[in-house]
Amino acid sequence: ASLKQDDIVEHFFTASTHDWLLFLTNQGRVYRAKVHELPDAGRDARGQHVANLLAFKPDETIASVIGIRDYQSLPHLVIATRSGVVKKSPLVEYDSNRTGGLIAISLRDGDEVVSASAITSSDEILLISRKGMSLRFTADDESLRPMGRSATGVIGMKFRKDDELLTMVSIPKNSDDVKQYVLTATDGGFGKRTPLAEYRSQGRGGIGVKAAKIDEGSRGILVGALIVNDSDEILAITSSGSVMRTEVSQVRETGRDTMGVRLVNLNDGITVVSLTKVSEE
Repeated sequence: ASLKQDDIVEHFFTASTHDWLLFLTNQGRVYRAKVHELPDAGRDARGQHVANLLAFKPDETIASVIGIRDYQSLPHLVIATRSGVVKKSPLVEYDSNRTGGLIAISLRDGDEVVSASAITSSDEILLISRKGMSLRFTADDESLRPMGRSATGVIGMKFRKDDELLTMVSIPKNSDDVKQYVLTATDGGFGKRTPLAEYRSQGRGGIGVKAAKIDEGSRGILVGALIVNDSDEILAITSSGSVMRTEVSQVRETGRDTMGVRLVNLNDGITVVSLTKVSEE
């Protein structure tokens, strides 16, 4: 992608032309568009500003983008905020033609949405903080009861001083904890993968366990976490707009409480800003 100054790529995925794209904003609203409604452009094109496609409110930015086939394909939408609040609501409640978007969560003062995912009640949720802590819990109705669109949500994870939620990833039912990994990466280009089995399921609302050892001075801060397997590839998106592709099998496997090794080589002044994965279909 050709980027304007100070712009970065944060969301990168594949979708069918008839899929819906749900745009969750930092202010807790959800907008939608069909993939075929987006402008078609070449690989190096800059693209069109989303404000020309969707009626965003002032100061709204995209926090998460979800691709779905239809509103019956998955029953729930789960939203996570920077302060560690999570909320599950029926996905069908967002099936609306309202151009001004729908309220997806009522946010407390100073909080904002950082991640969202479409799931089933049999799935699990993994929350990971910027300081390298993680918490895994089930998304069933007993642990995380469904709420209406305008509800505030419940505490998903608590944090130590100066920490906050980085991201939320969903773990599908019947996932193989031995063959799947949690891959984490820092903005300095370091990363590692750890077997999902090392992340035991806990109750919602705790501090959790270590996901990575963070040394901000030498290796940077945590910027991404993904659930992957050996056949996947990852795309590391940099602050210059370039995309670096790496096979998961080439990333060193280590324990949770480790720093990781060099994942991508970066030029001076360039950092990794986000990660996404390419799965082998």
